[in-house]
Amino acid sequence: MSDSEGSAPKGKQAVERKVKSVPVRGRENRPRSRREKSVLTRKRLCDATSRLLESRSLRAVTVSDITNMASVSPATFYIYFADVEEAVLAVLEDLKGQLPDFPSLVHAIDTAAPEPGVRAMVKAYLSFWDKHYAVLRIRNLAADEGEPRFREARATMLRPMMTALEEKFKSGNGPMLGSPESPVLAVVTVLMGMLERLAAVIRLRPPGRDITRGRLIDGTVMVISTIMMTKKAG
Repeated sequence: MSDSEGSAPKGKQAVERKVKSVPVRGRENRPRSRREKSVLTRKRLCDATSRLLESRSLRAVTVSDITNMASVSPATFYIYFADVEEAVLAVLEDLKGQLPDFPSLVHAIDTAAPEPGVRAMVKAYLSFWDKHYAVLRIRNLAADEGEPRFREARATMLRPMMTALEEKFKSGNGPMLGSPESPVLAVVTVLMGMLERLAAVIRLRPPGRDITRGRLIDGTVMVISTIMMTKKAG
């Protein structure tokens, strides 16, 4: 038997080495998929989940809905996710990689004249919510109902910005948070709650001259800037 008959071509061996079978979810009793195909299939399932959440509540979305939209079988879904909630959590996990650099925006705020920096931070926050409103809304609803996985998902996404705000307040000398006894973390928590609620409410477009999107942003910027502003000398 010749060498060409007894062994695979080197090029083919190289391809086979690159495309190894790997567990998709790390469960020994689950089927395995090739990496390249598994990444694409997982993305299709996540994309389908996101689109369905734009028009349905979490409880109204079924595995069949997701697999029909993704054009895969229900059996394929369970290779990647245990349930619909886990698929939503995967979408949220992917969103972490798309988060704006909120800590840098916070650290860039000049506490002597905070309004421009605060406005940039607030607008970036609202823009992220505008782009991913459906899944972020579902995240908050589930978290507020006490679902621990969604509470942790929310905390993980908010933590970097909260840490940056806490550091900014502690390093400054603002009139409200200028002493060691100031409840800095409590204030940061309140401000993050305000931003989260603003991001949801601002889409409702309530009537009234003073509650337009622009005016709501102005009010939010004023509140945060007032807390953050450095004491004037003298």
